[in-house]
Amino acid sequence: MTKELGKSIKQLRTNLELTQKQLAEGICSQSLLSRVEKGLEIPSVLIIHNICQKLGITVDSLLSSSQLDSPFIQLKKELQELFFRHDFETLYPSLHKKTLALFETHSQATHYYFFLGVCELLYKTNPQNAIAALEEALSLNSRRSNSLTTHDILISSYLTLAYSEVSDEIHALKHLNQCLLFLHKQVEPSELMPSIYLNIARFYAQQSESLTAIEYVHLGIACCQKQNSTFQLSHLFFELGVLFIQTDRKQSGIRKIKFSLELSSYLDEQFVTAELTKRRKLLY
Repeated sequence: MTKELGKSIKQLRTNLELTQKQLAEGICSQSLLSRVEKGLEIPSVLIIHNICQKLGITVDSLLSSSQLDSPFIQLKKELQELFFRHDFETLYPSLHKKTLALFETHSQATHYYFFLGVCELLYKTNPQNAIAALEEALSLNSRRSNSLTTHDILISSYLTLAYSEVSDEIHALKHLNQCLLFLHKQVEPSELMPSIYLNIARFYAQQSESLTAIEYVHLGIACCQKQNSTFQLSHLFFELGVLFIQTDRKQSGIRKIKFSLELSSYLDEQFVTAELTKRRKLLY
């Protein structure tokens, strides 16, 4: 029972992109939470109650572990998978009022608005709608925790791009600075980090600051290598190729772009390959 309880708490915490420190804040020490998650200690009833409140679930749900296999968790996993696959064509219509109601019931509407904002920006190319959804996602996150999470910064990185698209330099720089300050701190590894580096690189590329953009692409690639992850790796190499072409290194750029397409094909990233192929046709 003790191990299952700790396992459930850890799983729910990671689903919310919360660190142990963030979940423990105002409830118990981080070391105690760590022991609970490892199944080494049974927390008091008060601690369990407070943890459940922060996780947005009931005590009964936690104790029965049914939350982990609930329809909501399955839905969230499916939407996350679509996001990671860049299948926005399927993700976007999946975000309807019924889906929002389910996310609100579990106090996780921030994820709904995040998915919606990314779709509006990258799939529907409507930055104004993207800004509205992403700002709502960020606002809901701030109510849940006083400290910034990797998910907060991921949202800010997309807001940086969205505000740049509508030429709102003040808000774009505000979110960019928040991203940069976060990255300069030591943060726990996360599969979301390469997306943050990629979005920052894209922003600098839009501002014609190619050398700075190249620096953040390299940081994103290094992040993938460090975490042994391929998420966004094809996009990062493609961006590097584009930036090389823009800085008079055309042959190197073409090779990087070719490699990115070969990589996405090898990884069976169907939607990424289609997107990059389309972008390549516009370049040369």
